Formats: sequence, C-alpha cells, structure tokens
Amino acid sequence: MRHLPPLSALPAFEATARLGSVTAAAAELGRTHSAISKQLRHLGEDLGGGLFEKDGTGLRLTQRGAQLQAELRPMLDRLDHVAQLLRQQQDQRRVRLAVSATFATRWLTPRLPRFYAQHPDVEVDLLMSGPHRDMRDTYDLILSYDRLRGPLRDTRRPEILGDTSYGPVCAPGYPLVQSPEGWRAELRLVHAGAPQSWDAWCRLSGVALIAARESAYPHHILALEAAAAGLGVAVAERRLVADDLASGRLIAPLGFVRVSNGLQAIVTPAGETSGQHKHAVRAVLDWLRASVTEENVQD
Repeated sequence: MRHLPPLSALPAFEATARLGSVTAAAAELGRTHSAISKQLRHLGEDLGGGLFEKDGTGLRLTQRGAQLQAELRPMLDRLDHVAQLLRQQQDQRRVRLAVSATFATRWLTPRLPRFYAQHPDVEVDLLMSGPHRDMRDTYDLILSYDRLRGPLRDTRRPEILGDTSYGPVCAPGYPLVQSPEGWRAELRLVHAGAPQSWDAWCRLSGVALIAARESAYPHHILALEAAAAGLGVAVAERRLVADDLASGRLIAPLGFVRVSNGLQAIVTPAGETSGQHKHAVRAVLDWLRASVTEENVQD
C-alpha cells in the first residue's frame, strides 16, 4: 500500500523552493499566501519535519527539504513531458472548425456522421464564428462559403474545396414582378452581418432585383426561414437551400449564379505541426473536398 505525501501540496513546495518565497510562489500559482503556507505546513507535518527555515527576509531549504526537492524536480519534469505528449496526441485528433451557424446547420452537420464513419479517430469541434472575422489562431480550420461578402480577410493561401452558387429564393407563389427596370419584390430579406449581399448578387448576375423594403435578420438562417414562410425573398448559396428546393418549400425563380472556387478553407498555424497540416485537419479537408465532388457528380 502506497503512503504518498499530499500530492496537491507538491506544486506549492516546488515553487517555494525554486523562488525562495511563499509570496512569489503564491503569485505564480494564483493562490493566496495563507493557502501556500498551509499546504507547506501540512506537507512538512506529513513528512516528519519542517522543509524550510528563515533566511533573512526569505526562506531556505532544510536538509529534508533539499532532499525532497532533489527527488521531486526530475519527477515533475518527467510528468510535464508526459502531459505535453498526451496533450499533443489528443490535439492531433481534434479539429477546431470555425464555420457559420447557417452552413453548419444546413449542410455540414447532417453529413458529419459519414465523416465519423470514415474517421472514428478524429474529433471535430464546430465553433460558430463568422469566417470573415479576425479569429487568429483560436481555430485549426476556417470554412468559408459566402463570396457575396467578398474574399477572405486572410493573407494565408486558401484550400479550394469547390464552387459555390448564389440566387434569390422565396416561397412558392411569392409575388415577383418583372419590370423594365428589373425584377421587383415587396420585401428583400437581409442578413444583418452581410448587408451588401443583395448588391453583390445583382452585380454578379447582371440582374436587378428591386424591393420596396428590406428587413434585416441577425442570422442568415432566420432570413431563409422568413423566406420559406412567405415573408419576402432572400439570397442564398445553393447548398443552404438544397433540401428546401427539393421539397418545394422554397423556389429559386431566377436560378443561381456560379462562383468558381467559392468554397474555401484556411488552415491556421494552430492546425499545423512542423509546417504540415495536422493529420486530423488533412482528413477533414480531404473529406470536405470529396463530399463536394460527389454532390457535383450527382447534380
């Protein structure tokens, strides 16, 4: 049967022995002076005597404290090495994927079971964050589909996953009227985070779609739901509304305009190891590219 010392006190002892001060150890460990002192006292009592003695305004190790430090330091170094190794192994299995909530809900999440069937060793953490924000290295991979917003604000070379296409969608029977100036609708539904999308689509398609009013929604998925409810017309990437188009819940009266290489991904420095994409990141990228290619063949 093991008779180990109170393990929770060992970091307090190591820091105090290294720094020669309870105050400094408390600051490093984010604890109070009294908490560190209590742990040191408890550890000394358990080991049969004091581990420190006063040395002017500081502390110095007693003989028994020096003996403990000599044994503890290599143990903690080895434990630190093993902990880093285990964390790296786990990190190699995980992909932190930044993706818009609409794309994740409408396209990516329903397909993830197929990914996990092929890659049971990989974990994908979906983090809802717009791909055009400054996300730095919080993520391993950033997925971007919305070229109506413009190019990615990132200097790194993107991974090209496939084409995208964009068009207006509305409920069957929603009144769109063609006039000499272009198409007219009563209400254009706008994603508040991308108010320029309608103007960008009009420039891209060469088609004018004019509305008497606009209504902004905080999330793109809400604008699409409003369109399906017959409230107005929204502009969408085809993948986001494919199921609604197939079921007849939505129609695309003006069709879609294709943008080559519009579906892109950025691998951040956090998604690389020694200058190469992490295994899990490469698995996700390859699967995304294959899924897009398969859907294009089916279309």
